[in-house]
Amino acid sequence: MAPKYEFVRYHPDLKRQVVELQTHLWSPSEALNTSYFEWKYERNPYLDTPLIYLAIRNGSVVGMRGFFGVQWEAGIPAERFTSLYADDMAILPEHRNQGLMPKIMSAAFDDLAQLRYEYIFNLSAGPITFLSSLSMGWRSAGTMQPMFWRPWRSAFRSGLRDLMKPFPSVYRTIHNFRSKWFPNSRWSMTDIDLERARQTLKADPWISFHDVPRCAAMAELVERIGHSGRIRHVRDSEYFHWRFQNPLSRYRFLFCEKDRLEGYLVLQQYTSEFANRGTVNIVDWEASGVAAKAELLHTAVALTRTGQLMVWSATRSRETTELLRKNGFKHLKQMDDLRSWPAVLVRPVRKERLEGEWLLAGLRVADLASWDLRMLYSMRG
Repeated sequence: MAPKYEFVRYHPDLKRQVVELQTHLWSPSEALNTSYFEWKYERNPYLDTPLIYLAIRNGSVVGMRGFFGVQWEAGIPAERFTSLYADDMAILPEHRNQGLMPKIMSAAFDDLAQLRYEYIFNLSAGPITFLSSLSMGWRSAGTMQPMFWRPWRSAFRSGLRDLMKPFPSVYRTIHNFRSKWFPNSRWSMTDIDLERARQTLKADPWISFHDVPRCAAMAELVERIGHSGRIRHVRDSEYFHWRFQNPLSRYRFLFCEKDRLEGYLVLQQYTSEFANRGTVNIVDWEASGVAAKAELLHTAVALTRTGQLMVWSATRSRETTELLRKNGFKHLKQMDDLRSWPAVLVRPVRKERLEGEWLLAGLRVADLASWDLRMLYSMRG
């Protein structure tokens, strides 16, 4: 007989069990997972209470899917839409291959249909989630088209890995030797000490490097630059203040300032042992002009000269993509690392909306041309 499961909405008595379950996804540390849960679900600026759906077996949480609040803006003049973002799919190993995830999602959609939300989004799905989502009526607007900048050491390691593919035992021996004798050789943003940064920045007095955001000034710059009308996340001071408290990431900030703030670039690196901590992401990058944008990018490359940088390019302008190429960024081949290829996924909450056109402020949400994307809008950043 197949095991019996209940499918319920989260309530606070189950918090500890959810945190324990997420040692299979977020991090092995329950303390870090608790901080992440509280940041993402309890202090979310767009939802009053957590929306999480659970699979229960004999009173214990064995699976979950979370939904946290986001706020898009689209159209001219811009309209704002509070929506849900689906994330944090986790099932205990001994309960996998039981068809639990479609059942959790079905229970979630039935419950969410009673609420006011029109669409659910996901900008950070891995390959398995991506495929299972398509089978449940989600649509993809397209991939994020990441571009990488790699220093020679990283490029050499990548080339060595490709060269050694026919000889896996030899590559493992080299990798194990490096891990044993050079355990701290991986570059981190914490290696950018402020004094070294000041030396790097001497050539450009307009650029400064900080480990805390300037939320109000950044929001004012976004508003001053204006809005193309495409779908993007609201970037006001409240959003920035919440967003940069993510415990599973560390952030560093480059500012270009003359009489006022003319540009910023946000660098991000994962802190969890489960994540790829060898790459630094450019999660947001705005400037009032091309010169400021170029200065910020050049400085980011200089400061991370022994790490590697990644940025999403899917909806960037041709001018910005060319700027990235001139600074040594290249598109990542899809087969190199599928984990680096999330897509825009979207689905209406109500089943009767699955057919027909899906619109937000008159824009087709399943069309990549409707979007102005930043990694910051996703849980990849």
